Amino acid sequence: MIDQANKPVLSPKQRKAIVFSLALAAAIYLGVVFLSGSDNIWIAFQQIGVLGWALLFFCSLTNYFLRFIRWQGYIQQTAVAIPSGRHFLYYLAGFALTTTPGKAGETIRSVLLRPHGVSYPTSLASFFTERFLDVLVIAILASLTVLAFKNYIALVLITSAIILFMLPLVRSPLLISVLTSLHDRFKRPRIKTTLEHLITLVRSAQQFLAWRQISSGMALGLLAWSIQGFAFYFIVTTLNVEIGLLAAMGIYAISLLAGAVSFIPGGVGSTEVAMGLLLAALGADTPIAVSAPLISRLSTLWFAVALGLLSSAWLGAHRSQAA
Repeated sequence: MIDQANKPVLSPKQRKAIVFSLALAAAIYLGVVFLSGSDNIWIAFQQIGVLGWALLFFCSLTNYFLRFIRWQGYIQQTAVAIPSGRHFLYYLAGFALTTTPGKAGETIRSVLLRPHGVSYPTSLASFFTERFLDVLVIAILASLTVLAFKNYIALVLITSAIILFMLPLVRSPLLISVLTSLHDRFKRPRIKTTLEHLITLVRSAQQFLAWRQISSGMALGLLAWSIQGFAFYFIVTTLNVEIGLLAAMGIYAISLLAGAVSFIPGGVGSTEVAMGLLLAALGADTPIAVSAPLISRLSTLWFAVALGLLSSAWLGAHRSQAA
């Protein structure tokens, strides 16, 4: 036995944060539905159809599974053997806190993996590497937006180039040197401690950033997020928006980036607004510009949160069975 039996995975504070984020999101979405017309939104939901919704959820599950394969590869470098089924539940449990302040999903995974012998620096470095490669992949996909908005080609390409420049920067010993120099310069204990943690994180992450690992990690990420982009294409074309597959994938990706730079946990609100504005710019009417983002986010973000909560509940009820 590696954990206390029946001990909840989520702390009371984390559960309160989840409830608050769910209530806030529900209030935002209900407000949007009220202002846009619930009848139009309901019609759009029905247009997707039962099989359509099943396809959307399947695309999301495939995305999570492909990213889990990449994550598991990083953790396995520590020579720690964890049953794949349980490990997948650990990975899904991290999604439970996606929409809470601080996005502490990585904390859950670290806590769950620690009894298996995975150190906190290793699991946090794995999380950092995974998120970092996802940002690079999504930036590449976001550049496809120029297919629909040619007037913004310079802005999109320059932004994508800046993001991609982060890859050699993170791999470079120069970054460690700069952080070490800053650590030696600052005298405040809190700043020095923060920089120490950051240096440890970057050093740990660099073991996952050999070029072979980067290529395989980005390939899995590109496939995973392209599938999610296809799901968005299915939504908008089913709602009769005339758009190409690559352009739709670009809009989906750039909306995710907009949500990320907003610093709102999960990009709740900001991602949906970006999607809606871009679709409206392509000529989509208001009901579709509102409905498509809601359908997309329900089948991705909120589906992930639901899976995270279910996984956390199951793990909390079966922790005594962990080997």
